[in-house]
Amino acid sequence: MKQYFVSIQLVLLIGWLGGTVISCKKMDDYKKFGEGGEIVYPATFDSLKVIPGNGRVMITGLLAGDPNVTRYKIFWNNGSDSLERTIARHGRIDTLKQIVDRLPEGPMTFTLRTYDDRGNRSIPMTVTGNVYGASFQASVNERGNRAVLNTKFDRNGAAVISWADVDAYVGVLGMRVHYFDANDKERDTIIVVQGKDQQTAIRGVSVTKPILYNTLYLPEAVGVDTFTVASKTLPLFTEVALLNNVKPIANEANDGDRWANLRDWISNDAVKNHNGFGGTDRSSDAKIYFEAGWGAPAITNGKIYQVVTLPPGKYRFHGSIDWYHLSTKNDVWLMAAPGNNGLPNVSELASAFAYKKVENGTWDVSMEFTVTQQIQLSLGLLLDMSDSGEAMRFNSLRLYIVN
Repeated sequence: MKQYFVSIQLVLLIGWLGGTVISCKKMDDYKKFGEGGEIVYPATFDSLKVIPGNGRVMITGLLAGDPNVTRYKIFWNNGSDSLERTIARHGRIDTLKQIVDRLPEGPMTFTLRTYDDRGNRSIPMTVTGNVYGASFQASVNERGNRAVLNTKFDRNGAAVISWADVDAYVGVLGMRVHYFDANDKERDTIIVVQGKDQQTAIRGVSVTKPILYNTLYLPEAVGVDTFTVASKTLPLFTEVALLNNVKPIANEANDGDRWANLRDWISNDAVKNHNGFGGTDRSSDAKIYFEAGWGAPAITNGKIYQVVTLPPGKYRFHGSIDWYHLSTKNDVWLMAAPGNNGLPNVSELASAFAYKKVENGTWDVSMEFTVTQQIQLSLGLLLDMSDSGEAMRFNSLRLYIVN
């Protein structure tokens, strides 16, 4: 019975001593013991990574605890090259972001040590990454710029670029676009890549100067440097892309018989003179089409228009006429008016920004005008037709940019 009691005491004593040793270790994580006495190893960086670049890398990591660490060294090239930096501790966890440059292309291993204010050094930590340079640039040159499928200048004053699809493995980061704005100031913008069905709209672009772009590449998912190729020049825009302006013309509603209302155009009631419909018909090759008479009332101050935003430049609004019929009065004008509130009446022609009367008997009509500062215009047709049997039918209404 006595022996049993002594054994319990021994177990408790051993447990207490063990707990004491563990507690001391937690309080002094950086101390080790050797034959010569206490050896202190300062805290090391955690979560080390090498972020690649062009002839250089960025080494990142986290330093937690041990407020006595004051500097660190990075070694590479089997220890024959190194750099040393001091550390200013700011909190419980500090971040390392160190550039190492003038490196040859290829895989590279780095060794890091930290040092405290007493000269003690940490155990070494190694991390490996890649350095890129001339060889990767040569591969980028072979890939070239991302292809452009088409471009257009839309009615909102934006350059719209449609990009060819690109696979992720190609390494495209994005496209740098250089252009002049509507105030003739140079601009640069970075377009982040989207692999498929990418379309970019850049508002406020000049139509008198070209747009340039170059493709940016990253060798890995994350990097400190991009690689690129020589810039490519896009062709100057030649037309402002109006909507639903070339045959066959689409309609938004119809009478179930012959007549229909224009889609994408703002039309007033005067041109819908066939029981609330008019401006186009339901034929398989529908055009922009107006009739007055033959059972339909006259069209007085009839209007169709779209609102456009135009930067400085010279423009030509052109109508291609398919057919017309003149009895007593078939007056039609191409017209541009300031703002987005539509076109003036026939009695107010002088208030228009520009206008051109269609001469009956001609098949093409053009109205040229010059814009000196960015402007919003209502652009379309003004019609004044008697009920004696008048008709005007357009294949297209197009707004060209004159370069």
